[in-house]
Amino acid sequence: MKNIVLLSLLTIPLLAVNEDGTKYEAPRLAGDSLPIKAKIDTTERADASNLKEACSKAKIKGLIRYSAQTRNSNLHLTQDAEGTDTSTRKLQQYSTLGGYFGIESAPLLYTSIGATFYTATPIGPNPDDRLGLGGANEDGGTANTYTVLGEAFLKVQDEENRLVLGRQEMPNYRFISLSNIRMSPFTHEGGTYENTFFENFQINLAYINRQKDRNAEVFEDMVRSARVTKSKTRGAINETNFDALSGKYDGADKAMMMSALTYKDSELNLELWDYYVDDFINTVYFYGAYNLQLSKNSDLSFATQIASQNGVGEKVGGAVETWFYGLKAQLSLKQGMTFFTAYNEVAYNEASYDGGTLFVRWGTPQMFNSYQVQDSELAGTKSYGLGAQFELGKMGIINNTVIRFRYAYYDMPDDISQKDAAQDRSEATFDLRYSFTKNDGFGIFTQMDGLSLQFRIAYDDYKTDYDYEAYKAEHGYDFQTVTDDFIDTRLYVDYVF
Repeated sequence: MKNIVLLSLLTIPLLAVNEDGTKYEAPRLAGDSLPIKAKIDTTERADASNLKEACSKAKIKGLIRYSAQTRNSNLHLTQDAEGTDTSTRKLQQYSTLGGYFGIESAPLLYTSIGATFYTATPIGPNPDDRLGLGGANEDGGTANTYTVLGEAFLKVQDEENRLVLGRQEMPNYRFISLSNIRMSPFTHEGGTYENTFFENFQINLAYINRQKDRNAEVFEDMVRSARVTKSKTRGAINETNFDALSGKYDGADKAMMMSALTYKDSELNLELWDYYVDDFINTVYFYGAYNLQLSKNSDLSFATQIASQNGVGEKVGGAVETWFYGLKAQLSLKQGMTFFTAYNEVAYNEASYDGGTLFVRWGTPQMFNSYQVQDSELAGTKSYGLGAQFELGKMGIINNTVIRFRYAYYDMPDDISQKDAAQDRSEATFDLRYSFTKNDGFGIFTQMDGLSLQFRIAYDDYKTDYDYEAYKAEHGYDFQTVTDDFIDTRLYVDYVF
């Protein structure tokens, strides 16, 4: 895994090789392998010989971002709900301006310190009656400005070891990651250690006690940040762990211990990760990929992923026993074209929290078929996806431009007998990314220096042909609202310095 430079990266690019041996950045798609190096990258370090130089040679990073999102989701009452209204169309949207500013001292005796502030303020339409998209701070039920010290760390690093203590960005730890899809990323508080002593291998260790959500000003422990709610728990629980009114977790703070061993060479990538949250759950995740060079201009890769989550200790979230797996095939052409297809399946277990739904709230969901809106982590989901990405500059069509098309169908448990039934759905997405500074070799979510623009649109088709009266008679549960089809549109304008 490539050294985690503490920048607000949306996605780390893979390095591919041209015919002449020079390297270029190939696009990263959902669920791709993480970059790994035999040694930790120290090329950007400007070593200091004294404290004055450590300050004068400090690195500064910054981002100015405008971000906007609209989602014309329609929640209509079903025939068995109280009231005479049958439909209510409301728009979810936000429009915000913000970014981050950070500074890190030059290393003195292999040691540096750094800090980053993140901020965003609403501009334009930000309706308070339909919050939840996360572009602004939403404390108190309104869209608010936020400013937060998201990073404040001490780093000790040489070519084979890297230790970071404090608040920090953690972009490359799979289930722990940035998920930087609004105005600010997730940041975490704790300690991380990386070792690359053995060639092609990397060891990762971490103790993470708190997490800051994307639009939050406060850090929360690893159970609260997982959004555990009493209504979704199964099995015996300690009632004192939950707030009587909201049903949210209100018990003692819990931390996460993380460990990983990764191996990567030119053809094979193997990763084994473990995430243990005190008295809550243990998540074990395996990723494997094999890359086959078909010719000097094309590569074919196959990947698999397997994960399990199980309750541990006092099980503050109730019973948890679930899993998921995925398969993926991807064809990459040197001319700037990438094609892929993938399958994911999540366990359906009515004895587990929310029927087997996975906890993925600490970063980017790792499922191959996690798209713009749908993340395929819900109980019993079977998802079938395919897509294509085109670097138009490399293809000689339109310079500085990348586009991507994706489609997935999410087959949900929907038999009347299934207590945790959900609406079947599909999602079709289109992404366009334009860089004012770079012609090709960048992916959809690769952050780069200078000015760039990204436009995203998704159409989500929800099936509503269920017999809600029969479901109510079987389970005694009254559907109040059903989601109709909607369009999700997003715009990012970034200036990185």
